[in-house]
Amino acid sequence: MFNISAEAKTAIYILEAAGYKAYLAGGCVRDLIMGSEPHDWDIATSAEPFTTREIFEKAGYRTVCTGISHGTVTAVINKVNLEITTFRQETGYSDHRRPDSVMFVKSPEEDVKRRDFTINGILYNPSEGILDYNGGIEDIKNGIIRCIGDPDKRFSEDALRIMRAMRFASALGFTIEKETSDSMIRNRNLLNEISMERKAAELTKLLLGKDVKFILYEYSSVLTSVIPEIRHMIGFEQNNPHHCYDVWIHTIEAVAAVPADPVLRLTMLLHDIGKPDSCTMDSYGINHFFRHPGRSASMARNILSYLRYPGDVIDKVCTLITYHDYRFYPDRKNVKKLLNRIGEECFRLLLEVRRADISAQNPDYSKEKFELIEETRRVLEEVIEENQCFSLKDLKISGKDLLESGFSQGKHLGYVLDILLNMVINEEIPNERDILLENAQKIKKRAD
Repeated sequence: MFNISAEAKTAIYILEAAGYKAYLAGGCVRDLIMGSEPHDWDIATSAEPFTTREIFEKAGYRTVCTGISHGTVTAVINKVNLEITTFRQETGYSDHRRPDSVMFVKSPEEDVKRRDFTINGILYNPSEGILDYNGGIEDIKNGIIRCIGDPDKRFSEDALRIMRAMRFASALGFTIEKETSDSMIRNRNLLNEISMERKAAELTKLLLGKDVKFILYEYSSVLTSVIPEIRHMIGFEQNNPHHCYDVWIHTIEAVAAVPADPVLRLTMLLHDIGKPDSCTMDSYGINHFFRHPGRSASMARNILSYLRYPGDVIDKVCTLITYHDYRFYPDRKNVKKLLNRIGEECFRLLLEVRRADISAQNPDYSKEKFELIEETRRVLEEVIEENQCFSLKDLKISGKDLLESGFSQGKHLGYVLDILLNMVINEEIPNERDILLENAQKIKKRAD
């Protein structure tokens, strides 16, 4: 019925040949039903973990005890890892993440009862076909995320499931069933028990989903359990003619408007998080948010740090937030100055950030702003295509050249090179070795 990988077929065959039941389980079955290519292959079996390990090693395959106390063994077939887990029941979840104890069972129906959502609780075996004990296929057809059994119990067992529900709904474009939805909101504070890294991983996947806008609208209260600083954005009116939404709704619209890239989506989620702290009102009753980009960047760095995002991601996001309100001047000098500050990669990302930000503002003022972005993009392409100098690595001389022309070793070498670079960027002198050295000597004489 389904086109499953040779490695998954081999694993099922080996277990069945040894006298045990074996089924594909979880997300791979959901993906197969939806016509998508599974990213990995998980198998549920009646064989207990040490038996599973022995079976595969006798068959000549390497195994890894990735979670043997909870019934999981990883078999490596043709360099592909397959997680094979014994049918089990779970009891006690004192940390709201992992079971305190596990009991192995022989029935696949009993095993499925412990799983999170109906769409992930479907089993498949090439000879038996589909086993669907909880209406998962129907929920896939109807585009519904629904807990298996009591939602309060499922989320108490593993609070990360709250974010997984949001992530699946965002990624698949599904609706979360009402009882499940109500329970998510009711139990959102359980997310405080979950590690920052796991919450960050789910947050990123959620933000990349095609239905992210709806999820951020509907579950903002849940998101504040992950990023408490968002609370101040919700309902904060901007009272400014350039804006037509409050800060949070503007943020949601901007997130949905930017390409589905982790750095860009995180940037838009946090780009105005410092606005409530930066708000002032003038004598006409109009709000202004002076220096909010810097405040937002500082808050974003703190938030992404406590969520344990990688340093390079934090740096890129904070750079983009710092410059997100930058007014482009589409001439070569200004484009090169900004390239010098943030580099080509961030410059290109910043164009996307500005476009998304403007698209979430009052459309009466957007036409000229969009035109400015496109004109700046055109100038950027010219500068890059012509290999224009905008960084020290592009300069036709180096510190070594200055030393050879009579300069002494020291920090002043960098100072001179910076002055020369600015002169080239400002088109005061060409980027030519002889002219650069001549001007370096002039700078040296003025300093002496």
